[in-house]
Amino acid sequence: MAPTNSDMIWGESIMSSKCNDNMRRRFNDEQIKSLENMFETESRPELRTKQQLAKRLGLQPRQVAIWFQNKRARSKSKQLELEYRMLQISYDNLGSKYELLKKEHESLLIQLQRLKKLMEKDDNEKDVNKKSETEVKQDDFAPEFGSRGIDYLRAESDILDMAQIADGLSEIENEFNFESRTFLHDTGCTSPLWEF
Repeated sequence: MAPTNSDMIWGESIMSSKCNDNMRRRFNDEQIKSLENMFETESRPELRTKQQLAKRLGLQPRQVAIWFQNKRARSKSKQLELEYRMLQISYDNLGSKYELLKKEHESLLIQLQRLKKLMEKDDNEKDVNKKSETEVKQDDFAPEFGSRGIDYLRAESDILDMAQIADGLSEIENEFNFESRTFLHDTGCTSPLWEF
């Protein structure tokens, strides 16, 4: 049986993959070290530099070009990985700082509420004290006669009692005909201290 077209294509692909494997295996430690050193100084060498390097290392110029291309891709992915790790660490630090600040904020809010309650309590106590001081001051000026407040009838009766006493004194004076002059002469005092 004659090989078909698909068999030939399949066979060629196997041979080309074997060739690629051989090309990959051709890099020895010395070649890789030389390529790495070159990459550190220049990650995108010119075509002529790649050709000279390939000739010196005994490689194809295409192999050197592909190696640099792959190395740049790996380097870029490593750089992205490193940057991602750094960003992750920074994010984690910020997250923990945020949580600490959040707890501190909640604690400050609780303290603020306590202080407001204390201030309201102090204000209420001050208001009560002011009211009681005002009541005491008013009570100091208002006499109490058995009950709270002023007993106006009692005050008027006291005034009437005083008036009756004054009237009673005048009646006593009239009855005894009390004169100051005679009183002083009877005591032996010749010169009056005052004159009417």
